[in-house]
Amino acid sequence: MNRLLPIFICLNLMSGCVLWPNWHWEKEGASTADYQSDLRFCKSQTEQPLDGNVTKESVARLHACMERRGWHKSKNGKPA
Repeated sequence: MNRLLPIFICLNLMSGCVLWPNWHWEKEGASTADYQSDLRFCKSQTEQPLDGNVTKESVARLHACMERRGWHKSKNGKPA
């Protein structure tokens, strides 16, 4: 079992990298509080499920709302 521990740790770390988003939302002059406020607003307006089961359609509605509020996706500091 001791020989398998490093393998489990390595696999766990690798799977975490896959789940790490490679983009983020940006808005000129906006603060973290602005982002959180707009995200809460968009979630409430687009009927995001409270149980965590999101669909492509609900994500698309959320993204469209964020874009209407002036946010854009950015990947590695460049617009996505």
